[in-house]
Amino acid sequence: IVWRCVSRLDYGTKYCHNSPTLDEEPLQKAILAAINSVMSQKSTLIRQITSAMEMELAPVPGESMSLADIERRLGELNDQTRELVAESACTAQLRAVMNEAAVLKEKRALIEEQRQSNAQAVRRIEDAAAAMAQASTHISEWDEALIRQLVDTVKVLSEDRIKVYLRGGLEVEQEIRTS
Repeated sequence: IVWRCVSRLDYGTKYCHNSPTLDEEPLQKAILAAINSVMSQKSTLIRQITSAMEMELAPVPGESMSLADIERRLGELNDQTRELVAESACTAQLRAVMNEAAVLKEKRALIEEQRQSNAQAVRRIEDAAAAMAQASTHISEWDEALIRQLVDTVKVLSEDRIKVYLRGGLEVEQEIRTS
């Protein structure tokens, strides 16, 4: 059994000019070696995953208002809008209040979208951390289900080198030994 870049299989050399064909057994051994090199420091690994989770869950870049702040301010703006309409006040003031409300509603939508993707990120990272916590510090045999829980992607760098991207953000470069 061999592994080949799927783009190379689908499109020939159009996108994947130098993609090597790799024998499955040495590739699996290299992936196991990469995982084991990280698993030997399991507590450090789990801390790094937790840090990655915190980075993923950081607030929306550039935002200083929380969702509660936005909701509170929108309530105030709604009250001001009602007062201005009731008093038939200056159109410029009313327009400014309505524009600020529109901007805050957009921010609210962005934050709610971010919260939803954060929930998905938390689940992915918690799953990876749980799989690593339960896994032995040394994996000696290929276990497809376990490997899929731990590994996000494997990138072939050359005929004898890969980079293994573990769930949670860690990357390990590994040599492929064919003998």
